Amino acid sequence: METLTETDFGIVINGKFHKIEWVPELIDSLSKKVMNNIIEKIEEQLKNTPTKQVVAERNYKVRQVATMTQKSVATITNHCRIGLLKASKVGKSWLITEENYLSYKNNVYDPNQVIRG
Repeated sequence: METLTETDFGIVINGKFHKIEWVPELIDSLSKKVMNNIIEKIEEQLKNTPTKQVVAERNYKVRQVATMTQKSVATITNHCRIGLLKASKVGKSWLITEENYLSYKNNVYDPNQVIRG
């Protein structure tokens, strides 16, 4: 009786195992083709996906904007609170992006902007 291993491939007919020698090579070949196909698709998607360049945006605190605009901290804080200067509330502080600071400094504002009260 022939001893079988876990890597033997074949078929059982009438209770007898018939070894098929070419199955491992076929599986290896198909696996390589499948993997190459997957790799090609991933590479194609990467080529067609636009890359985003991360640009670090400078942020300012109220005190910095007050110094740069020669206004008081209270005035800048109030302008943040009422929406005249667009800013994000982080904890108890306000964070102002460079873009919003420049708009504020150059007195550029959206006339449709709702001022919070």
